[in-house]
Amino acid sequence: MVEVKNIEVYGLTRAVNAISNSFNVGEINTLKEPSDNIKKIAEKLGSNMAAHQSHDAWLKGILVSFDMKGNGVFMPEFQRYHFAELIMSQSTMHSMEKFMNSDYDPFTKYVSQATREETIKNYKNWVAKKAEGNKDEIYKAFEILVHNLPRGFELWVTVSANYLALKTIVIQRFHHKNREDWQNFVKACYSMPEFRKLCGFDSPEWNLENW
Repeated sequence: MVEVKNIEVYGLTRAVNAISNSFNVGEINTLKEPSDNIKKIAEKLGSNMAAHQSHDAWLKGILVSFDMKGNGVFMPEFQRYHFAELIMSQSTMHSMEKFMNSDYDPFTKYVSQATREETIKNYKNWVAKKAEGNKDEIYKAFEILVHNLPRGFELWVTVSANYLALKTIVIQRFHHKNREDWQNFVKACYSMPEFRKLCGFDSPEWNLENW
């Protein structure tokens, strides 16, 4: 199921300080430690949930990178958010033999044994066609293999996002039917520095046990 690791957060101090740009004249310095007053304004603006307002837009300055393992059920839902950039992912095109011949299990726990066996059969058919050397047959065998991979086939991907993007995702996916995957994703977001406080998720209604 979904797993997020190697989280790195950049620019939190600079994004908070950028709020004061609207009230300054002349030179600015967004690298200094934010004042208590600016921190309070940041929390107030960042936690704004009102529709048709963009007071929380400063959150997009807090940049996040992480590695994530997703599956064919979760990833199409995640990829609708164009502001979360997929840097590079694992590839069935380049590494199918490694997937099939390593100790790594690329299937979620919900993939049936029959589907696993069908995938292995399609893989062995592709290997046999490669041995025969007919390019057209090799192509067809590989297409059969990848087109019939189950949605529970998992790949790791490196992602670049920001707090504003992640805030939107959490709001839209909280209480989602695909509970295991999205709870793991939200839990990862909650582990980021000051994420819940700055984005307005610090009230009990946003606790994971209230999903």
